[in-house]
Amino acid sequence: MASDHDPNTAFSLANVEVHPSRNLLVTESAEIRVEPRLMDVLGMLAERPAEVVARDALIERLWVSEYGADEGLTRAVSRLRKVLRDAGVPGEAIETIKKRGYRLATPVEPIASTAALPTAPLSASRSGFALWLGIAGALLVALLLWHFRAPAPTESSGPPTLAVLPFQTLSDDTNDRYVGTGVAEELLNKLAGITDLRVIARTSAFADDPDDDNIALAERLGADHLLTGSVRRDGERMRITAQLRRVDDRVSLWSETYELDTTALFDIEDTIVLEIAQTLQVRLGVGAANDRVDGTGINAAAYDQYLQGLRLWGDRMRRNTNRRDALAAFERAVSFDPNFADAWAGLGTVAAFSVGSPQSRDQVAFSKKTETALLTALSLDPDNVKANAALAVFHSTQRIDIEKADLYLKKAQSIAPNAASTHYASTWVYRLLGDAEAALAAIDRTIALDPLNPALPGSRAAILIELGRFDEAMAIFDACFEVRCMGEGFIAFGSTAAILSDDPEHLDRWRPRMAAFAEILSTQSDEQKPNVAKVLPAFMAVGFGSENAEQQIEGFRKLMAEELITDSIGSWGPTLAPYLPVETVMDALHLAYERGELFGAVFTLTPLYGVNNWPEEVLRHPRYRELWERPGMPELAARWRLQELTAGLPRE
Repeated sequence: MASDHDPNTAFSLANVEVHPSRNLLVTESAEIRVEPRLMDVLGMLAERPAEVVARDALIERLWVSEYGADEGLTRAVSRLRKVLRDAGVPGEAIETIKKRGYRLATPVEPIASTAALPTAPLSASRSGFALWLGIAGALLVALLLWHFRAPAPTESSGPPTLAVLPFQTLSDDTNDRYVGTGVAEELLNKLAGITDLRVIARTSAFADDPDDDNIALAERLGADHLLTGSVRRDGERMRITAQLRRVDDRVSLWSETYELDTTALFDIEDTIVLEIAQTLQVRLGVGAANDRVDGTGINAAAYDQYLQGLRLWGDRMRRNTNRRDALAAFERAVSFDPNFADAWAGLGTVAAFSVGSPQSRDQVAFSKKTETALLTALSLDPDNVKANAALAVFHSTQRIDIEKADLYLKKAQSIAPNAASTHYASTWVYRLLGDAEAALAAIDRTIALDPLNPALPGSRAAILIELGRFDEAMAIFDACFEVRCMGEGFIAFGSTAAILSDDPEHLDRWRPRMAAFAEILSTQSDEQKPNVAKVLPAFMAVGFGSENAEQQIEGFRKLMAEELITDSIGSWGPTLAPYLPVETVMDALHLAYERGELFGAVFTLTPLYGVNNWPEEVLRHPRYRELWERPGMPELAARWRLQELTAGLPRE
């Protein structure tokens, strides 16, 4: 029977008071802060105690996001059960009714007055810095949650978009250089997990140094809200200021200053902050990261290297050595602190997206290193969204394990459905499964959250090519060339796209660009170049119809006879396959599968979409059929047939 209970009115469950308007559970000895989304679920169940509330009804009323709502509800109920158990509600307070929904099994009793709330005693074991910085962070996130849950009627009805910029470090001590970035990093990571909030990704938000007025940057990022601040340390004291503003009218919605004791700055025994939001568990301790489930402080040198790694990885397309240096920075971070989950996730992420780079010469060992790093991150923090997202990419491109790719992707979607890393992982998984339209939607969501990331336009162009939209793809590469949005190596991507388009205008425009880049490439050592650079001269000569094509083809034949090159084979392989013995092509394809290089680069999926397809003698060869019988490949073929995409599958 339905209740007259008002969801905003306090009520009790057994011996626990529930105060929805304050997001509080109150027991005899403690106050427990509850993340607003969990309180919303509890309030809706309390409206109809002892009755079944359908999942669809909960999703329709409480989930505004178009993405990950089903997984988000399941996760919210699971967390809510834990919160209620921890608060002392006896038994299983929320019952799952299969194929229907949920039922609040504990009786609901109204509370007449909520004027006074008991104050929970604070643990004496908390360090002053950890506790007060935790309170500051908790209040900050609580206010942000409150603001974004109840936007003013004049604001847009869609999810608000927030840019968190690096907090300015005002201390004179050079050892504090990472403090402001670290504080902003923690806020950004945690806020990205809120389903109804779009948070601009770090690569774009941290692209420029903070200045006195960051409104222009926020507008470039497409953000309608801006969070900025500063950090100053003076001896044993620290001051953190923060301000939340609307971008359109620059109105300050909230600001606060916190004075903190830094006695235990880098040696915090217990950094589990007040649980103002159960699912966020904000940890803003300097040198601490959100993934620290044991509550101990992170080595300052490790955190410094971690932030350097993030910066270098974000700029990997602008300078050839940045990928290598990012990998090295994350390796140093985990050597300084082996329990730093985010650093392990960073290490694994770089490796997952570096197939074919000079760092992956021994691809089998590199693949093992990638998986080990990401699984280590999850062993330390099972809810690490970056590790889950990278594992989805790893299993879809290097291991061809659709089941695991789907498992890790769904986990990332449930943890942070609006995170750029989640959408980017979706892009790679959807491409592999033959759904280029879904991949395009995912990459567009990624770019909306990370508009200044130079690595994303190339991925979008590749998907457009797979959809047959060559002019749109080439427009991306032409625009990038004009503004030099990436490093010189980008020329190879644009030239490859021009060849795949087979359009004379695109070929004429990119032929001289590639010729100039080839001159630069010839001056670099083999250690600086990926293995695919060895086959580029022949591929470009054939693709552009160069006069020296015969000479380059002869050199390519000799190269493949001495050393099978498999890097990015789906990009150049179909073009050069007619000039090789078919058995050599088969050897290369099977070796690419074993190395995890068959589908790991930007254009390697195009033959499956029917763009620049493999020659018929390859498609009809018995060993090509054997390739599609290897582990993971039959399941992949089945997915492609469901999409009615059979151009790259074996012929009878």
